[in-house]
Amino acid sequence: MVMTQPTQAELTRSTPAIAAGVDNGAGLVKLVFGSGSQQMKVRTPSKVLEIKEELHDVLTSKEGGHFFYYSGEREDLIGREFLTGTLAAWKAPTTHIKLSDDPVLKVEYALHTLLGGLATLPFRPEWNLHLVLFIHNKQVFQTPLMKKTSGTHVISFNGRNTSHSRVNLKVSLVTPEGAGSYGYCVSSKPEPLIDRTAHAIAFDFGTSTVIPTVFAPSGAIIHRQVLEVGGCIDLLSAIASDSELIQFLGSGKAGNVETIRQGIENQSFQYGTRSFNFRSIYARHLKLWLSDRLRLAFKEIQEWRDSAQSFVAWGGGVEMPGVAKMLATQGITAVPKGSWANAIGLQRMAEGRLARGK
Repeated sequence: MVMTQPTQAELTRSTPAIAAGVDNGAGLVKLVFGSGSQQMKVRTPSKVLEIKEELHDVLTSKEGGHFFYYSGEREDLIGREFLTGTLAAWKAPTTHIKLSDDPVLKVEYALHTLLGGLATLPFRPEWNLHLVLFIHNKQVFQTPLMKKTSGTHVISFNGRNTSHSRVNLKVSLVTPEGAGSYGYCVSSKPEPLIDRTAHAIAFDFGTSTVIPTVFAPSGAIIHRQVLEVGGCIDLLSAIASDSELIQFLGSGKAGNVETIRQGIENQSFQYGTRSFNFRSIYARHLKLWLSDRLRLAFKEIQEWRDSAQSFVAWGGGVEMPGVAKMLATQGITAVPKGSWANAIGLQRMAEGRLARGK
């Protein structure tokens, strides 16, 4: 979803740097470039596919990109062509690479998904991006992530024979998971969602994980633990496997998780173009899914619960219908636009670091 796509003037090699935040999630990749009226937001599913034969037609989507890698720091990519996001899913519905399959894939394909995001935006002959990234295990993955992303990459977007674009990437910082969302909450207007001067607890409801995190005053992480149960994908899978839906489909197989996700996001609860509404199935499974995860999350942060002055939840899961209301009954504030909180927070960090020459 591109929130803003301003008309771009012709640019030269002296293009000023743009501060950008990249939330390379297991389910969705969110990119935020610049700020104010010129800010651009891009969201694509975390999917990648290498193309090894000629496409019948050029595929385009606001939630998926297409690029050919001509030259640059990633010598292993030279002469190779990729689809990302929805385009990867369209071309190879069952065989594309999903970043949710293995945490290592977030590092291996970080550049691919970033370039795929740029492919959805109006063409520029040159991009100079000053990046702040995040990774789930900074100690293990920071160095390879920076190595696989940084530098200059000469790309043709949306086909092999289109005009080249020079993409210059400087990774200013790699943050631990949660840092961007924390920054977003302490600087939210008109009132901050987290009191920076006190302890805070956050629950991150992501696609593949649920992560309780305890923050010290000023944002240092005291405790962080990925729960053994999964994130939103577990709810989607439970709905897909519901006997009522299977009976309607008549094939004996589970429903399509992506079709269910779209029905939840647009809040119609319609199963694609079929005359089936799964609102009641969603409500039934949501209560069980959320109560199980809250029980385990509360157990994980029990030692710090009484001392925390702020208690929030973020991630795409908090935007699902009914979740914010259920969280409020437990004294937890659902962060508005929770799926974008991390990317926007990372972009603000990048902006501050660029201004300070870091």
